[in-house]
Amino acid sequence: MIAVGLVGSSVAFATTSAPSNADANQVTQVGETQDSTFVRVLHASPDAPAVDVRVENETVASNVSFGTVSEYLELQAGTYNVSIVAAENASTVVFDDEVAFEPRTVTTIAASGEISEGANTSFEPVRYQDDAFTPANDTSAISVVHLSPDAPAVDVTAANGSVVLADNVTFQNGSDYVAVPAGNYTVEIRPATATDDGPVVYSANVSLDAGEAYSAFAVGYLNVEDAPAETPFEVLVTEDATFSLQLPGEDEPANETTTEEETTTEDAETTTEEETTTEEAETTTEEETTTEEAETTTEEETTTEEAETTTEEETTTEEAETTTEEETTTEEAETTTEEETTTEEAETIVEN
Repeated sequence: MIAVGLVGSSVAFATTSAPSNADANQVTQVGETQDSTFVRVLHASPDAPAVDVRVENETVASNVSFGTVSEYLELQAGTYNVSIVAAENASTVVFDDEVAFEPRTVTTIAASGEISEGANTSFEPVRYQDDAFTPANDTSAISVVHLSPDAPAVDVTAANGSVVLADNVTFQNGSDYVAVPAGNYTVEIRPATATDDGPVVYSANVSLDAGEAYSAFAVGYLNVEDAPAETPFEVLVTEDATFSLQLPGEDEPANETTTEEETTTEDAETTTEEETTTEEAETTTEEETTTEEAETTTEEETTTEEAETTTEEETTTEEAETTTEEETTTEEAETTTEEETTTEEAETIVEN
């Protein structure tokens, strides 16, 4: 048996239940190794009977009638044989093929086109990715899918054309999700024009809740009189699964915030350490500069003192030399005087 779980409106990429604060249709991306995928089926073929949907010959959705959307089914990602058969006659197979499902995806498979002979379109399943991120608290998101086989390309507006929800959507194609303020709207279907103001061919009242995403499927025949089945045109609005980046557990967003705060704190601490290091480096540089200046001053003072000492020594030497010279001169003078005295005495003796 294949692993198929009917998860209803609670969808989560996890092996455990969705966190309690997740929206009813919110897909929570848990880790990088989850290989679950979620699929729902829409019966949008206006002339086809109710059908059963089988995966690997096991019925995963039974007696799905026109205009019905199943709940999301959980499968393991992979390639499966998918078949669609008439609910009242399993031998009537309208589709049978291999279908691949990627991990961590949410898909709507629409049974589209017609089965009647001579119909304008052929029957085939068409896949759409329900890839809306959870809207902000005061907004909604909406996508428009064109599945009416006899309708032309359409513009979809609201509020008397002042709000454009989808532009020039052709058969079996869907628009991107558009964010709009939550509230009540009258959705207007118009033939596509360059100015999105073609005549309104259908309108419906819808209510869009805040924080939710929706798909508006245009199905049925626009001109029932010429159609192979009396299935009138209508717009089916479904609430889609939305993606959230929240990890498992109610505290995860806070943890993510805390991580950011911790990172900021670490950055701040790093900055403080760098500033402290810079200040210390600057202080060290200043101290080194002061030391160098002090050493320079000391050297200059020492040089000055040595110079002064040298000068004093030179002065003392000069004074000493001067004294010696004076003493020598005195001695010479005294010697001369003595010699003169001796000469005079000798002359006196001669005269006598």
